[in-house]
Amino acid sequence: MKRYKIFTGIFSAAVALVACNKNQDITHPDFDYQTVYFASQFPARTVVLGEDLQVDNTLDNEHKVSIKATMGGTRENKNNVVIDFEVAPSLCNNLYFSAAGAKVTPMPSSYYTLASNKITIAPGNVLGGVEVQLTDAFFADPLSLSNNYAIPLMMKSVQGADSILRGSTLVTNPNRLLDADWVIKPRDFVVYVVKFVNAWHGSYLRRGVDVVKGKPGNSSLDRTITRRKTYVEQDEVKATTTKSLQSVELPLTFQNASGVNIPMNLLLTFDSKNDNCTITASGSGYTATGTGKFVKKGEKNSWGGLDRDALYLDYSIDHPLMQITSKDTLVMRNRNVVPEYYTPVVK
Repeated sequence: MKRYKIFTGIFSAAVALVACNKNQDITHPDFDYQTVYFASQFPARTVVLGEDLQVDNTLDNEHKVSIKATMGGTRENKNNVVIDFEVAPSLCNNLYFSAAGAKVTPMPSSYYTLASNKITIAPGNVLGGVEVQLTDAFFADPLSLSNNYAIPLMMKSVQGADSILRGSTLVTNPNRLLDADWVIKPRDFVVYVVKFVNAWHGSYLRRGVDVVKGKPGNSSLDRTITRRKTYVEQDEVKATTTKSLQSVELPLTFQNASGVNIPMNLLLTFDSKNDNCTITASGSGYTATGTGKFVKKGEKNSWGGLDRDALYLDYSIDHPLMQITSKDTLVMRNRNVVPEYYTPVVK
């Protein structure tokens, strides 16, 4: 009986101890100091015009981007953190996208406007950004279609946090762009590359009919090609490429009598109001004429059981070997844009 009472007492004490502790919150203190920095020094941002079903591109359609800074050393930011920065074109000095690539060029000041020279990280957040308004001049420049222009920013000072991550070096005059100069790499700068794709750029599922008529002496090329799989998801994929703010290139090939593919790419140029396009040749050695239209949700109950955007094209191609008459339906699959970071070289 005595042993039973002792066991019961120990059990009751243990239960009481657990009951007292189970609802206590575990508090993790912040680190000794809080810092601010740019999470990546070399991002390449693609402005995606039109609709993107995978990401929110509302800002893109306002012709804007947001360059963001972040902070570390705290689990809950209770301060209003304000980072002063400056545009630092010298960050692009002797900087190239690769050993054989193009030079990283500071974006002309007429191509953008910064909303502020400060980045604010509000209480409760660990991210903050500054909006950049891109001008019409940016979208009119063919170099804006690929990695060329960058907005280089350098942090100057911070309020509401202890420090800026400026790195650690054993070199007298270190170059921020040379990893070899640093024991701990600086993260107080960003060389933010910006480019764009227009509203008709993307990967499409293509179906339709080609009527091919061989020129004299090439009657063996006569044929009708029907491009239509059982399910639209199985149709061939064609990726259009932005050539300007209002035009894309559609890559096509047709075979000669030997079965060799002959490129006959098309240029689709859209008006600015109702998504109608004219079709011309995008290469030499052939001509093309035609019209088309981009229709939002034009293909009902398409792949995935959803209404999908579509391009409807009607065109003719005249080549020395053949005459081609085609009708195409191209159903948008995706915008064909992915997050991108580059690894530059200094030379």
